Amino acid sequence: MVPIAERREKEIGLRMRTSPHIVIYFQVRQLVLENYITRQSFQGGPATVLLLDYFTIWRTAAQALRDLTGYTEESIVDSIRNLRDHGLLIAEDSEQDRLENRFAKKWLWPNASRYYHFATKLDEPYSSPEEIRNYYEKYLKGTKQPAIYKTYPERPKIRLLPDSGAEAPLFQTLRLRHTTRDFSGGSISLKQLSRIIYYTWGKLSTYKTQEFGHLLHKASPSAGARHPIESYAVVNNVEGVRRGIYHYSVKDHSLELVKAGDFRERCVTFSAGQTWTRNASVLFLMTAVVERTAWKYRIPRVYRAFLLDAGHISQSFLLVSTALGLGAFCIGVISDLSIERELGIDGVNETAIFAVGVGCSSKEKGDFEKGAEVH
Repeated sequence: MVPIAERREKEIGLRMRTSPHIVIYFQVRQLVLENYITRQSFQGGPATVLLLDYFTIWRTAAQALRDLTGYTEESIVDSIRNLRDHGLLIAEDSEQDRLENRFAKKWLWPNASRYYHFATKLDEPYSSPEEIRNYYEKYLKGTKQPAIYKTYPERPKIRLLPDSGAEAPLFQTLRLRHTTRDFSGGSISLKQLSRIIYYTWGKLSTYKTQEFGHLLHKASPSAGARHPIESYAVVNNVEGVRRGIYHYSVKDHSLELVKAGDFRERCVTFSAGQTWTRNASVLFLMTAVVERTAWKYRIPRVYRAFLLDAGHISQSFLLVSTALGLGAFCIGVISDLSIERELGIDGVNETAIFAVGVGCSSKEKGDFEKGAEVH
């Protein structure tokens, strides 16, 4: 065991700096300081802000004891320790220091987009059925819902022609598309899986540009043809394919085994507690490789491109799955941190974004469909 005196000497000689990834806001007459990368927060006051301002360059506690007059040695050392424990002060060459350095190099946008992305990550179940019912009873029951239509009743109208969707298979597929949450647990074929992946994430062709070299052409558009979205297939029930987590290699249209095993219960975790996902034949976890887009576009608005790309891809996925006679879904409520830990990605350069799934629809109606009328 290291003697207390020796430990204290090492502590006050450690070089530290204030994390550049801190936001400060007021909450019920309290000043809250939050590191949005580590998701740690601390309630402080003017003295806390003064201390963090002092450590905006690399300094030691010993220097603070010398320079910050009017405070006791014990109060300064205790405050520094608290700020370190809450991720607001970073020790030089620590794991957090290395993480934040990687982040600064990859995320080339200002704090607004950074804060939004990291502050909205989940690491626990979203809501249980009971919590959802309680929420409905407390906040929604008896209140007036917003209108589902917007109209200009006093303005002239041009009546558009009705469409039967009979002229082309695409129109029929669009009419048939719906979200499936009730699966039989049956298997899909490797041919079906291959086709779904190819028309959702696959390379249809490439083309060469003078400035940016070879770019990918896929079924779904992407800002600047950067295509930052990667896909990991959690295979639960596919004929001839062992269960496990696979990365889809766009380069050679193949599945690369990341982890073998039965991940059906982990699908529930990945989807933040949505139990029906365990019966999907495949759950696809989508991630974004940040630098692929940030390298070209350095304005904060382009962060939206990740979300838009995931949306484009999801619609392609749903339509292809529907055309193959399968049930499909997409879910935005995911446990980002659980997914990132399982995949072994850092959540900074490559980060969880969205999830979609496919399988054999059950003949039984799901909870959402029961009692519903189609008009």
